[in-house]
Amino acid sequence: MRNIRLNVGGLALRGTLDDSALAEQVWALLPYEADGESWGREVYFPVQLKTANTAPVVTVNVGDIAYWPDGPDLCLFFGPTPKSIDSRPVTLSPVTVIGSFACNPDDFVRIEYRRRGIPVRVERDNAGPA
Repeated sequence: MRNIRLNVGGLALRGTLDDSALAEQVWALLPYEADGESWGREVYFPVQLKTANTAPVVTVNVGDIAYWPDGPDLCLFFGPTPKSIDSRPVTLSPVTVIGSFACNPDDFVRIEYRRRGIPVRVERDNAGPA
């Protein structure tokens, strides 16, 4: 596991990337900044990485970090999306989960009203476990 820090629209979060080859490719890009957008309680932002899904899923968990090859984007799931039928996030098309972040779902209220132009920064966290 690799520890990361995220800043999403001014909201500071900590998380981890798993040990997969895809997560290693994302780790190699850090630090990384982009402008994100929201879709329901998901924030997604472009990433300079073009690869295939390695373990595609459409239903994920709150706090998951996923790679979406159709963007390509990284996705952060704070709660349900427009495709959800319950509290679990459902993606527009398959993603590969590559990590997770710790959040209080209510934190999303601080960023959800900024549909476009949400500043996102992801960086390595050498301070220890999230």
